[in-house]
Amino acid sequence: MDLREQEYVVALARHQSITKAAEELYISQPTLSIFLNRLEERMGVPLFDRVGKRLVPTCAGALYVRSAREMLAIQNEFRGELNDMIQGSAGRLRLGLHLRRSRYLLPKVLTEFERSYPQVEVTVAETSSRDMEQRLLDGDLDLILTNRFFQRDKLDVIPIYNDHLVAAIPPEHPACAQARELPGHRYLWLDLKLLAEERFILQAPEQSVRIFTDAAFTYAGIKPRRCFIIENMETAVQMAAEGYGVAFNYESYVRYFDYEKPVRFFLVGFADFTVPISVAFRKGGYLPEFIQTFIRLLETHFN
Repeated sequence: MDLREQEYVVALARHQSITKAAEELYISQPTLSIFLNRLEERMGVPLFDRVGKRLVPTCAGALYVRSAREMLAIQNEFRGELNDMIQGSAGRLRLGLHLRRSRYLLPKVLTEFERSYPQVEVTVAETSSRDMEQRLLDGDLDLILTNRFFQRDKLDVIPIYNDHLVAAIPPEHPACAQARELPGHRYLWLDLKLLAEERFILQAPEQSVRIFTDAAFTYAGIKPRRCFIIENMETAVQMAAEGYGVAFNYESYVRYFDYEKPVRFFLVGFADFTVPISVAFRKGGYLPEFIQTFIRLLETHFN
């Protein structure tokens, strides 16, 4: 299968720029411009409107891009099955995950994976859950790792790890002495009612951690009176260490992050509430053996 034409058009639609698409495709800008002009002449209809420096798909272009993505997804599955038939040791893995997880996952997992599959090309997209899921469905990614799904009916999902929400406060905070131990949990549990008068350092409403934080407030029966909003979760925890307020994070994150000042972490909300971290791929899609191995390495690393 040679779907270079489809790859070019999909790249143009994704970047809406000949320059950026050419960089991704490792071809020159003039070459890509000539390709697009000839393709539109051959089809007899423009695929993109030129809006300033942006390329915006026309109705015909959107139809082409949708079909091209499906064709590329089929091609990728074909290559995976063919590689497994031949030797199972070569191919391509396009992974989507959150920027914060790449720091503690990729160095060890990729290094170990390469020992077994040195001929597999791995590329990584560090982006939001919504974006990586759409890119997976569009055929731009093969596998994603996330704790949040928006079109689950279109995905096959494999649970990897059950995460927990934790609150961060300074070690000298009086509430630390009132935390209690829960069997089977790494961290002590703390009732958020004890912190009701504090400033809460929260993430933006669209971030997944904020959704689980709001659920913890509801469980505790409190409504924050003073809030400070910041997207960066590591910065929020360091602010908590300085005594600025109460921050929140995931247990899987705080294991691997270093903070300038000491900080204590406590489970909050419903004690047995978990945040499932899972890998997902297109429903019914074929997973080559090397991707199955990669999933097993992720699971081993988490657990």
